[in-house]
Amino acid sequence: MPRRKKRKNFKFILIALAIAGGVWVAADFWFNVWRAAPKEVGTEEAAAIPVAPIGKPATSSEEVAPALENGFKSEIYRDAALGFELRYPAFAGDDVQCPKLEKTADGFSLGMFSFLVVGKQGNLDEFIASELQGMAADDKKTIMIDGNPATKIDYQAGGMGWYGSTTFIEYGGKFFEFGLLANESSAKCGGIDDYEDRVYQSVISTLKFAN
Repeated sequence: MPRRKKRKNFKFILIALAIAGGVWVAADFWFNVWRAAPKEVGTEEAAAIPVAPIGKPATSSEEVAPALENGFKSEIYRDAALGFELRYPAFAGDDVQCPKLEKTADGFSLGMFSFLVVGKQGNLDEFIASELQGMAADDKKTIMIDGNPATKIDYQAGGMGWYGSTTFIEYGGKFFEFGLLANESSAKCGGIDDYEDRVYQSVISTLKFAN
């Protein structure tokens, strides 16, 4: 009996030593290897996320068409005979205050917005002067339309206090003239007060000439 008891104690000591040794090895591995190793968690996921390029901001308001709001849609107007096409906002619902597009022999009109194409007569500066005779120019600048320089003039009708704006461009042996006629106010179409002005800006940014 005493010898059996001594063997049992010896086995217990061996088991305790084995457990202690295992704990020491695991602790040494954690402190010296695992904890010191650089972590790479999430590096592949981060690399997979595309970075959006920063776009070049528009240099002027004329380069961007106004955003369409609720109730409006973008309509295409094309005139093959006169050699152009463009987009303009149109109200999708029923509103008697919205002007209707009216085609003419040399262009079209939409409320106080007018688009005109005429045969080339002299140079562009002479044509502009004849069209704006009696008007006082408030601002004149050169803008780009379909890759071509155009002259945009904001003016005031003499003696009436009305303001208008017209853009002139020469292309393909023709003069193109379009803009807002001098008037007291524009139509309140679809609940907005500047409908024709939005048409104007949309035409400037979307006008394309036929090749």
